[in-house]
Amino acid sequence: MERDDAQADILNSRRVLREFTLALSFLTIIPSAPSVPAKTELVANSAAYFGLVGFVLGGALIALDFLLRPLLDVALRSVVLVMALTVITGAIHLDGLGDTADALGAGRERERALAILRDSRIGNYGAVAIIFALLLKCVALAGLSGPHRWIAIYTAPGLARWAMIACSSGLPYLRAEGAGSAFFAGGADKALPCGALTLLGLLPVLSPSAFAGVVAAAAVAAGARAFYQRWMGGVSGDLIGAAGEISEVAVLLAVSACARMAGVALS
Repeated sequence: MERDDAQADILNSRRVLREFTLALSFLTIIPSAPSVPAKTELVANSAAYFGLVGFVLGGALIALDFLLRPLLDVALRSVVLVMALTVITGAIHLDGLGDTADALGAGRERERALAILRDSRIGNYGAVAIIFALLLKCVALAGLSGPHRWIAIYTAPGLARWAMIACSSGLPYLRAEGAGSAFFAGGADKALPCGALTLLGLLPVLSPSAFAGVVAAAAVAAGARAFYQRWMGGVSGDLIGAAGEISEVAVLLAVSACARMAGVALS
């Protein structure tokens, strides 16, 4: 019996590791995907680890910030961190933000908006949205120091990727095929485990600043979900990526506001 339990534990550990690496390979350019195509069930379950993948990215960015501290001032370090996160994620969520902004700029005609979302080209609205998102991230980070800065760097990527799952929860996926269909179709099944694992990842940084980030990400996820349901009747990879980018910005701004309020209270 003990041997059977040990084997079951090993198999379960391998399954968890494989699901995590699948999520990592989807959200980043890190070559961690298995050489053999994974089963659909494993791919779908790996969405529960999106928040944890984000926290891993946040932890790596904190290490980078620490290494660059003797060499660069806070503004330049902030730009490098935003650039590093953009590169390691393949800018896939920024691309979704741009496509979503272009689709919104096309008006309320659903079919036209869907056609724009399928178009890989970036228009004027999309370019402006991407520029403002990057600027807000850099400026928000540049204004932070000490524990508030570390909390912002750590929580923003994790909460943003949790928001991607939360905003797609229970909504139909608009494309039957594509990179995100296996992850986000039937997102309601992943919302609860993803939320639980994300809360677990937040334990090392429990603080008013982290709580402000959670509130900001949850507000964006709820707002995006309601808007997407009314606008499109569902979600696509671009729409979900846009929600993630907006959540990331919102978390950074919320932590910045919390840090400023704390500074005013102490002055």
